Amino acid sequence: MPLLARDKGVAMRKLRGTAWLALLVSLMLLTAACGGGEGDTDEGEGKAAAGDCDPATLTPAEEPAEEAAASGGSFAIAQAKPTLTIGTFGDRTGENSNIILPSHDGMALAIEQANAAGNLPVTLAFKPLDNRNGAADTAPAIAQQLIGDQSVVAVLGGGFSGETAATGGLFSEAGLLFFSASATRPDLTQSGFQTFFRGLANDNDQGTGIVGVFEHLGCQRVAVVDDKTPYGQGLADVARASAEDAGMEIVLDESIEPTTDYTALVDSVIAADPQAVFYSGYAAQFQLVAKQLREKGYEGIISSGDGSKEETIGEKIGAAEAENVILTCPCPDINLSSEPEAQEFVEAFEAKYQKRPEIYAAEGFDVANTTIEAIGECGADGAAGITRECVTENVKSSDYEGITKVFRFAEGGQVETGAVSVFVIRDGVVKEVGTVDSL
Repeated sequence: MPLLARDKGVAMRKLRGTAWLALLVSLMLLTAACGGGEGDTDEGEGKAAAGDCDPATLTPAEEPAEEAAASGGSFAIAQAKPTLTIGTFGDRTGENSNIILPSHDGMALAIEQANAAGNLPVTLAFKPLDNRNGAADTAPAIAQQLIGDQSVVAVLGGGFSGETAATGGLFSEAGLLFFSASATRPDLTQSGFQTFFRGLANDNDQGTGIVGVFEHLGCQRVAVVDDKTPYGQGLADVARASAEDAGMEIVLDESIEPTTDYTALVDSVIAADPQAVFYSGYAAQFQLVAKQLREKGYEGIISSGDGSKEETIGEKIGAAEAENVILTCPCPDINLSSEPEAQEFVEAFEAKYQKRPEIYAAEGFDVANTTIEAIGECGADGAAGITRECVTENVKSSDYEGITKVFRFAEGGQVETGAVSVFVIRDGVVKEVGTVDSL
């Protein structure tokens, strides 16, 4: 090979070597830039070492599908729903709590079932508060507690008439639904309470009802006694007027505050010798009055209203002394109903509480479901539509068919039914006879 050609080949090889060297230096500089700078380190197995610059080494975050469901990431699940509250109050721990607790149990069952059905745009919480012995003077503070809780869209009760009368104005001013399953004093629906509703017949019906029982039995001489409470006096006033209208002779008319010794009253009854005694008050006192009357030898009819109708009243009086004692109540014994919906309620109640539904349990269930239906209508387009005002207005226009009655309301909030049931104690057990009209 000529020398010139050989030198040219060497030169070309040197040039190519220089080019490759330059390319190598450039790649090293690029690698350093991709490495992220001084101080970067390999943070563990599975991650690329600094400088790889390989997109395949990027690990996508896994979709937390199950975690999202648990934390409420899906708007369709119950955990994502806002919570609204239904409140109530009454004598939960006092001497007449047996009349109130069953209605609260019925309310709680209705709310539990509504949440389980999942048809509402909200989850409902239940807030039962204790107003021991149903005192009127302690009720307003409890009402203010419920009014101040902005999650509360309805209050089901007061249970007793006195506490209801003492708080109706407060709930009315707050625009908060106040719906009782057991307060029966007639003037509660005549007091101008704009948000008050009553889910049962009142004492106008019950007072004339007990007199209707006396008429049916042929009684002409009666004694009327009340306990000086708003409920007791109101019911007794109706019974007195009804007895007079029926041409009966009221041989004894007494008002006596609750006590434990009714000797003076018992002596007055025996001296007056009525064919029937009507005691208008609550179970804690009625059991004493009835027992002491029998122990002193009174053989006539002893009777009382719904305030005395608790499941164990016969046992408390004593089986022998309580025999043929008569009670009235604007509440049927739901355990005797043949209606499928009522039977389903009884089964669900027994399954939850391990006991039969007692006085006003079914009414509490119905009052709660009437309210729940109103809440559902307000929330048809979402939870934002569920306001205190909307719930009240929807109850006012309700036509809800419950297990005890159809909930349709007259002016003032009185449900349009006047049914009063009659009960008699036999062998210590309270048993339903039927309605007054059916006698």
